[in-house]
Amino acid sequence: MKILVLGGGSIGQRHIANLVEIIPRNCIYLYDVEKNQLDFVSKKFKINSTDQLIYDGYDCLFICTPPSTHITLAINALKHGCHVFIEKPLSSNSKGILSLQKLSKKKNLLVFVGYTFRFNSGLNNIKKILQKKQLGKPLSVSAYFGQYLPDWRPKQNYKKNYSAVKRLGGGIIHDSSHEIDYLIWLFGNPKEIQSSYVTTDIIKTDVEGIAEIILKFKNNLLGTIHLDFIRREYRRSVEILCENGIVFWSLKENKIKVFNSKNNKWIIYPIKENTNDMYIQEIKHVLHCIKQKKPSNIIGLDNGINSHKFSDLIIKSGKIGKRINI
Repeated sequence: MKILVLGGGSIGQRHIANLVEIIPRNCIYLYDVEKNQLDFVSKKFKINSTDQLIYDGYDCLFICTPPSTHITLAINALKHGCHVFIEKPLSSNSKGILSLQKLSKKKNLLVFVGYTFRFNSGLNNIKKILQKKQLGKPLSVSAYFGQYLPDWRPKQNYKKNYSAVKRLGGGIIHDSSHEIDYLIWLFGNPKEIQSSYVTTDIIKTDVEGIAEIILKFKNNLLGTIHLDFIRREYRRSVEILCENGIVFWSLKENKIKVFNSKNNKWIIYPIKENTNDMYIQEIKHVLHCIKQKKPSNIIGLDNGINSHKFSDLIIKSGKIGKRINI
């Protein structure tokens, strides 16, 4: 299998580092518009580089470029017979998404959208806990992500990264759409959305840096999501209040805590994986689907489109200052 990675930034390098552990190095190629970055990354990982973006001859393209470029690159790849993996978010807007979906079906080619947390061991264990219904019905869920933007990629000027630039598809809502995606994965699509978000002087950008979101799911499950670019200590967590207990997960602490009201005790379940393991599982899943010519039921294009739609609705709700019923 021959793979072309588009973009040698931080996420591109993460995928390359994992790919070289799974397939031969001589099957991995890199293209980056920045010649210095192209040379540096290809030498760092001892992979092939190409200074021309030619789609022919590759089995799959990994698109790790700014969101504003995703759809155009993906459509061109499909036209040349390549399967496509797109880093989240799917795009900076909805333009071209329907064309991408139609073309992938017409060409019978696979498109994946990188919602990596669907492969996270902690969240998968939470999904199993909820399915067993031992704690009763979920009543409330609160997801939280916060990290100081300059700390995301400390070797780069954060103001030049797409995350901080509106025209490139930045902003905390689309850039951290993992939270809305995994809540949909756990509980289904929300029925109501209400949001509020602001830019912040602490991070001098033209994108929203803090967002508060309220969701209502089926069975009157109430959800909240907090997202920010300003938290000086990294946090990514979720807490679920159920009829008979509580489930809590923290990525940084690498554990799940379960409180059962029947015995009034917390049980702590350490998670025996590091953060990169979910990325490895994601790549293995993509390669397996391609070899089997089987669409993904975890991170397929339809899932990516659905999560993108709800991110757009979150933005719309905050813009119009009203609750949106779906």
